[in-house]
Amino acid sequence: MPNRGLKRAVLIALLSAWASKTFAKKSGETISGRVLLFLRPSAISELSQGRRVLLVSGTNGKTSTTRFLVRIIEQLGAVTTSPSGSNLSWGVAGSLLKRANYAVLEVDELHLANVIKQTQPEVVLLLNLTRDQLHRMHEVKRVADRWREIAEQSPDTTFVIDIDDPFVNYATQKAAKVLRVSFGGRSHPDGAVCPNCGGYMKWSSGSYECSCGLSNKSYDKLLVATSAPERNSILANIAGSVIGAPWLEVSPSELERTISIESGGVTASIRLTKNPASWTEALTGINSNQVILILNAREVDGIDTSWLYDVDFQILQGRKVVVTGERALDIQYRLHVQGIESIAAESFATAISQFSSGEHVQVLSAYTAFFELSR
Repeated sequence: MPNRGLKRAVLIALLSAWASKTFAKKSGETISGRVLLFLRPSAISELSQGRRVLLVSGTNGKTSTTRFLVRIIEQLGAVTTSPSGSNLSWGVAGSLLKRANYAVLEVDELHLANVIKQTQPEVVLLLNLTRDQLHRMHEVKRVADRWREIAEQSPDTTFVIDIDDPFVNYATQKAAKVLRVSFGGRSHPDGAVCPNCGGYMKWSSGSYECSCGLSNKSYDKLLVATSAPERNSILANIAGSVIGAPWLEVSPSELERTISIESGGVTASIRLTKNPASWTEALTGINSNQVILILNAREVDGIDTSWLYDVDFQILQGRKVVVTGERALDIQYRLHVQGIESIAAESFATAISQFSSGEHVQVLSAYTAFFELSR
């Protein structure tokens, strides 16, 4: 019986998840996917059959956008996804253990091609591509080339893209089905050179064009310029509409990765920031005179911190800034170069003690620090 091996692998994977939750007090998502793929390498392909699959990928905003897209698709029926945002192949495999007609899956940029091949999704939502984790991703075009190859090989998949990102536009140039959405254009930190031909692109008021034809002027939908969370909520709704889901309104703040904690009478609003694009976006939202910046450089943070010099911290001028984290001195020196004074603290507890009871502090936090504070 062909499915006997799959059923056995699924049962063992579910038992491993139960053991992880029961004895290790963990989510069980990652280990179940790892066990499943070890026992049944074809499990993702097999478990995707008979489901309507939507994938979300991009450098920034994947997790929050996926969660919102889940809410949109739940209007049509039961949805399986990764609650924790586990987005590598084993995270995808673990998500597919749940029975549901729809699967909405967040996928890491480097794993996207393989997941598309295995799941044959109806819709792929591509948010953006910028520099991130340089030790793993390398240059942005490396990822864009992988996306371009798989997009050309997926004639039955509809790609929903933000065409204002030249790398996403390039990646889907040869795709059979593309919904191109423009928000009136915006600058791109890596967009000086055309990813298609290598020539210099012409930029004007956030719009780009190249002599080879790559441009954000050939769109299917033109919308007003807005914040990244608002753009992502719109793109999620457009992706959902492809398979017939009704439009769902959401507050853009719900799509920001933020938590709020209190320590010593000080309230801290902590926002996840992990690369030049997300730091730039987060800095524009600073409205407090009390700020903490946390920088780590572990594997998932990106061990190369040279990207700090791609971020303009000028908005912090004149504010009380405390820096902490494993690479606090890196960010303190970066601020010093820009003439911004800051205080270095050994820990988050020490950092927040620099402020008085009753004050509100805005915190921009690296990936690993954010999740440590979330616990």
